[in-house]
Amino acid sequence: MKQIILWSLLILPWASLFFLKADTVRRYMPVALFMTVIHTLAYQAAYHYGWWEESGSSLFGWDKVVPIPWVYGAYLVIVIWVFHFTFRRFWLYLTVNILLDGLFMYILYPIGQRMGLVSSESTLPTIAIVAMMVAFALIIYMYQLWQDEIFDLSKEKT
Repeated sequence: MKQIILWSLLILPWASLFFLKADTVRRYMPVALFMTVIHTLAYQAAYHYGWWEESGSSLFGWDKVVPIPWVYGAYLVIVIWVFHFTFRRFWLYLTVNILLDGLFMYILYPIGQRMGLVSSESTLPTIAIVAMMVAFALIIYMYQLWQDEIFDLSKEKT
């Protein structure tokens, strides 16, 4: 059952993108991939420095450091949806991110631990992890502003 849930976390979010226009997915995919890189690096740093160690969410033999279903499935697609509904409205974007990060860390993650989907030993307080996630959200928001500016400039030249 655990494997079915983990595979669902990896695959089902991608299926939700069929409900968006292709232009929307194309517009926000770079920022989602950038966030995936940031998350991957954060998990690598956390593993190396002992901030937390993720186990229990492995689909393959080689994904012991980065939880593939979360980072390359759910997180990536959630970034696209959040940007679709909130981009260019900074305070709404920030509020939605804080709420989603808090919901994940204080409600969904403990449920996942009880279900055996994740088991993490952390040396950081939960609020520090939420703050890190909000900082990542601010970084990717600035990245998307820059990305939009580049695409606007390229449209002007053609």
